[in-house]
Amino acid sequence: MLQLENPFWTFSLDVYARAGVAEECLGLQARHGIDVNALLFCAWAGAGRRALLSERQVAGIVARVEAWQQRTVLPLRTVRQTLKEMLAIGEPVTTLRKDVAAVELKAEQIEQAMLFADAAALLEGAGAARAAEAVPANLACFLSHHGAAVAAAGQLAAAARAFAAEHPAER
Repeated sequence: MLQLENPFWTFSLDVYARAGVAEECLGLQARHGIDVNALLFCAWAGAGRRALLSERQVAGIVARVEAWQQRTVLPLRTVRQTLKEMLAIGEPVTTLRKDVAAVELKAEQIEQAMLFADAAALLEGAGAARAAEAVPANLACFLSHHGAAVAAAGQLAAAARAFAAEHPAER
């Protein structure tokens, strides 16, 4: 059974709420089609587990949730974004859009629970490093995997390193 409330979810909520992180992540999502949950998992692997990921591990992380992302999260996001263009219809559409947004968030939480449940296997063989080294290295590996500029996640890297400094490693 998936554990919806878990250390990765806690990390994500904390880090995503920090200044500039949401905007940066959404920009990467829009420009490069990046799965923000997989991106956050790579940051958490470095910050929470002090794991240094390889390209093979990043590819495994992306592959683990690709079907869920494509078949569940993205269709919900498309509906929510389409409804935004139709808000002039009235309150029922506004309410529906809020409801769809809540379901989309739950789908994202399930995706994160899937990654957390498989964390041991996904991170098996990862190198060990201090969070200050692992976080930017993992993000660079993930962004490179997607053809994005390595420096494109500076706010996320800073927020994840700050989280790591505030919380002991979870090993």
